Amino acid sequence: MNNRSRKDSAAIKAPASAKPGRNAYSYFPGCSLTGSAGEYDASFRLTSEALGIRLDEISDWNCCGASPAPHHWSGNLGVLLPARNLHIASGEHEAMVAPCAGCYNRLKNAQHELTGSEELREQAARVLQEPVRYEIEILNLVELFAREVSPEALAERAQGRLAGLNLATYYGCLLTRPAKIMNFDNHRNPVSMKPLLRATGAQSDHFPFKSECCGSYMGLAKKEIVLRASRRVIEVAAGLGFDAIVTACPLCHQNLDLRQGQINKAFGTSLDMPVLYYSQVLGLALGLGSDDLGIDAHAISARKLLAKIGKGDDGPAAATRSAPAATRPTPEATRSAPAANPASRRQVGCG
Repeated sequence: MNNRSRKDSAAIKAPASAKPGRNAYSYFPGCSLTGSAGEYDASFRLTSEALGIRLDEISDWNCCGASPAPHHWSGNLGVLLPARNLHIASGEHEAMVAPCAGCYNRLKNAQHELTGSEELREQAARVLQEPVRYEIEILNLVELFAREVSPEALAERAQGRLAGLNLATYYGCLLTRPAKIMNFDNHRNPVSMKPLLRATGAQSDHFPFKSECCGSYMGLAKKEIVLRASRRVIEVAAGLGFDAIVTACPLCHQNLDLRQGQINKAFGTSLDMPVLYYSQVLGLALGLGSDDLGIDAHAISARKLLAKIGKGDDGPAAATRSAPAATRPTPEATRSAPAANPASRRQVGCG
């Protein structure tokens, strides 16, 4: 075992809070997964289906409020928006999953605020016109997969498909912070992705920048902050010899993948680091096609990485992809509930 692996190997195990799998969950896709991160939604649905997990999209969901709502002049919009989603999901299943780290963070924060404030609960009840339900269990994508599939079971199905890759796990800020509210993994040294990644046959050495900020939503107001922060993350991963960065956050993915060209232009660098979603990596390990998983939708090509595991266009696995492009299931076709009504989103101030 090398020095980088030794730093976090002792802590690599299933989360202590993990409970037996339920197989069916309320699914909150949020705005990113139904827009700019469509490949995240597609890969999450396909990988979940392959693992026997049923995702029931929350009926008539609305935006979680993301970054702007918590700073709204009213003060409570950042709670009331996700509270409505908690309320709907609580009537459908005992647990819900939010793959977007930002949505997960807002939902957990709202639940925390509602738990501690009778005044907020009363305000939410007035908006909803009935007592608010908010005590549903909220999971992120990493927690869900850790609950529903063991490393041993995945290893048996993966048969070492991703052997030869070294994958950097990148958690960013929102999955683990604030630690007392998120209550997920170690916010300084998270390791929850590693057991399943290593079960795929891939190597996953210690990545010292795994919980550093990528710049988050500052790309609109202060793009240079995002470019500098993301550059550091990518350069460290490249310097340590990783083949790709793996994340479970669409905003992190946007900053690390889509902005690499901007980083190279701004700093004269030549970064070329693929950034994959956690669900895409597990999907590859299960034998799903890279095209079906949306890997070709990324700004930075993963062609070299796929060729390394025999999944390139001319690789031996190309003929076994799950469906030709013409018949490939779309995210819309795999959804188990109708898309949210845009009118309802406007009613709660998120139009």
